[in-house]
Amino acid sequence: MNNLKIFLIREWYPKNRTDSDLAKTLNVDQTLISKWLNGVIEPPLERKIELAKALGVDSRLLFPEAG
Repeated sequence: MNNLKIFLIREWYPKNRTDSDLAKTLNVDQTLISKWLNGVIEPPLERKIELAKALGVDSRLLFPEAG
């Protein structure tokens, strides 16, 4: 399970937020969020930064391999 998925399970979903909410915040399709969460594709660096900002965390917490 990737760090993004773990974070959403622990912090995002308990606040009654959904993948759809995240997709709207990032202005992307919900299927793209699903692919990121399931490891089908890796978000590009710019999206990693946007994701972290939208979630209010340091991008290194979600994507430690990005440095």
